[in-house]
Formats: sequence, C-alpha cells, structure tokens
Amino acid sequence: MAAFLRENSWPGKIEIYDARLSGNITKFSNGDIVFGDLDEVIEQRIIDSAPDIIAISNMFSWQISNAFRMAKIAKKSCSNAIVVIGGPHASSFPEETLKESGIDYVVMGEGEERFYEFLMAINNKEVAIQGVLGKIEDKKLLKPNKKVPISFIKKLDDLPLPAYDMVDVDRYMKLQSNGFSPRPYEWGKRSFTLLTSRGCPHQCVFCSIQATMGYKWRHHSPDNVQKHINLIVEKYGCDFIHFEDDNFTHDPERYDEIINTLIKRKKKIRWDTPNGIRGDTWTLERVKKTKESGCQYLTVAIESGVQNVIDKVVKKRLDLKQVSKLMNYCRRVNLRLNAFYVIGLPGETKEDILKTLDYALTSYKKYNVTPCINLAKALPGTELYENTVNNHLYEGELKFKPNEIITNEFDPQWIAQQYNKFQRNLKIIKIVKFLFSPNFYMLRVVYEKFRVILALNTNYNSAPRKNKKLGTA
Repeated sequence: MAAFLRENSWPGKIEIYDARLSGNITKFSNGDIVFGDLDEVIEQRIIDSAPDIIAISNMFSWQISNAFRMAKIAKKSCSNAIVVIGGPHASSFPEETLKESGIDYVVMGEGEERFYEFLMAINNKEVAIQGVLGKIEDKKLLKPNKKVPISFIKKLDDLPLPAYDMVDVDRYMKLQSNGFSPRPYEWGKRSFTLLTSRGCPHQCVFCSIQATMGYKWRHHSPDNVQKHINLIVEKYGCDFIHFEDDNFTHDPERYDEIINTLIKRKKKIRWDTPNGIRGDTWTLERVKKTKESGCQYLTVAIESGVQNVIDKVVKKRLDLKQVSKLMNYCRRVNLRLNAFYVIGLPGETKEDILKTLDYALTSYKKYNVTPCINLAKALPGTELYENTVNNHLYEGELKFKPNEIITNEFDPQWIAQQYNKFQRNLKIIKIVKFLFSPNFYMLRVVYEKFRVILALNTNYNSAPRKNKKLGTA
C-alpha cells in the first residue's frame, strides 16, 4: 500500500510501524506474554509521529482483539486522527468492526487502490468509495454478494513492487536469524515472502481468502515475478523465498515459466511453498524441474483422506488418485513433500476422521509425506463459520481458534484425543524411520570410530578387560 501511494504521488508523508521489530518479550504475572512493543511504547510512537491518519492492518481473526485495542490507543494518542482498519476480519464484518471504539473507517478487501482513493477523498470531506465504510456511510456501493461484496484489482502487474526501502529489512533478517521467523523451520538466513497471485475459484468451506482476494484468480506475469526476485536478491541479499500463494500452481503453464526462470539463474535461489499447492496439476517432469529449480519442499493441501469428505464436506475439487501420483513423483526425485489435512468439520463422521489420520500415517510411511493435521477453525467469511454459527455448533463464545466445533458425531475433547494419539503414532514412526535411515547409519559409523579412537588413546591403569570390543566400521 505504501508503494502504491508513493508511485501515485500521494502528497502526504508515510511511516510504517511494526510493533514487533523491537523483539522484546514481556511476561506478565497472569501468564500473558507480549512479543514486541508494549501499549505505552506504541502510544508514545503515535504521539511522536502526530499522524493525520492511522491505518491498522489485522491479518487474523484470532488477533482481532489486539487490533481493536490498537485503535483505542490510536485515538487516545491522537484524538483528531482518522483511524482506519483493514484485513480479513474487518472485510467480513465491516459493520460490526465499525462499532468498535476508536475506529472511523473500514477498508475492505485489497488495500492498494482502495486506500489511495480513500486518502484522496478525505480532502473532499466526503467518502463514497466501494469497499470503504464509515459510521455515516451506507452500503449502497456494495455488491449484493454476501461473501464478496466488493471488486478487486484486475491487473496485478500494474502494482509497484513492495516498498522494502521503507522498512528496516536488516532488522527483520536479524530477528529471523535469532529464531523469530514466521516459519517453524527456517531454511534461509535472509528469507522473503512472495505472493505472485491472488484469489481462488475454489470454494473450500473453511477458507476465507475470498473476503480479501475474491474468487477470481489473478496473477503476476512470470517476468514480473522475476523482476521481484531480482530486487530482493540483488539489493537485499535474499537467499530463500517462501511462495505464499494460495494457488501457485493453478495455471501449470505459468508455473512452468516461473520454474524455468529459476532454473536459468546463475546462482540458484532456494524456495518452498509453505501455504500449500494443489495436488492435481503434476507430472513427473514438472516435479523434476521443480527440484532442479531450487525447491526445498512442497506442501500439498489434501484436506482429507476420504474422497467423499473432499467432495461433499470440504467441497474441494480434488482427486486423491492424482495426489498419490504427486507423492510417488516426489519420492522418485527425492523432493520433500508435506501435506495439510483438516479434521473436525461438520459432516465428517468419526470413521471419516480416523480414516484421514490413517491415510496421513500411511502416506508418511509409504511416500515419506510429512503430515500436518489442522483442527477445523470457523473463520469469518467462510461457509464453515456460517454453518457453525447458524446451527450453534459450539459452546460459550466462538473465538476463531482451532477445535471449537461440536456436532452429533464428535466434540473438541474427542478430536483432541485422536489428534494426540496421532501425534504419538507419528513420533514412533519417525523414530523408526530415523533408526533405519542412511543418516543414522552414518551417525553409528562416526560413533563407533570415535569409540575406537577414544579407547586407543585411553591409559588403562587397571587390568585389561577380557573380550573388550573396540568397535568396527
């Protein structure tokens, strides 16, 4: 958004503030832990900047209470400033969000063009922009589609590259190298996230991407992707890329073009797909080229090991037979493959859930596909959320966290039991795999050699032991 404002010569001054960059960790007596700046530090930062407009980005519904608190702090710090909020939650619940103290406007969906139009309209003291709602505006400009009432950017290549120069990139990299990476296993020393496409034509019941990105799949051209990669590699020393697209392989031909540009690079850039890819657009040749291009691992979004659940519960157009082919291809070329599954969806039976867990373990044993089991989460803007709320499939307050759903088939306690049992079984299989892996064999070889060297260099004062085995390798 900052890059778009700057490219379009917006006359104001722009500051980007990420309250996490201090890296401070504060533990309170009640058990709460805060990563980043505390409220009083944030308040002082706002006072020092004395902004006219404060825009708050909120990425996840389970963090929305923090965003609402930031809005209150913003108003307290600078009462005359206009406070704007965006993100998936605000886009799904714009009217409810506007009722929160301190919030003046909600910017729905993608922010680049819409936020710019909002800022330009502020000078006219009248905002009439589709997808921007204030406390006195009506909803006449919105489309009747309940889930996607707004329009989206048509040509992503028209957007400028992100304004990396406006943030402290080196500080992010330092935090990353000290364990504060958005990924549990960070493979790079200077990793960047890239989003090369937006939107999703598929309608999985648990996915909320349509609220902010829409149903239509839009993409950057391979040339634009290459331009972006060149920037972060040459200017900022990027050595690893996380392609975060929801549909990175939606267009196989475009994907092939991107892969070919990665293959042609003089110095290979390593990459992965932590957000998941589809499992039905793959050939053996495509997997080979993927590995050749520098891919460290793929993550495939399978969702369930039961075809009927995929078809009728998840509502995802995916053939498990095609996924099996991908697993086989990855095993043949020795490309690491992870898999996403989700359990605890309304419509699943206990038997379905157990079959999915068994499918995940079997795929790990047979193809070495590392499973990641997600517990269903009713996110705003999803069919799952509407189903959960309308049929009251929860107890108490819905907090947008995993495993809150209750049906006639299961409850959170049963789901948790099966999940824990699965994790125990997975650990056992991992240990067995490690014990019989070539890597563990080499560890045994090194250990035995070390024992021999140690024994040969030890001065035994006592009588020699009979039948002492020094070890062989």
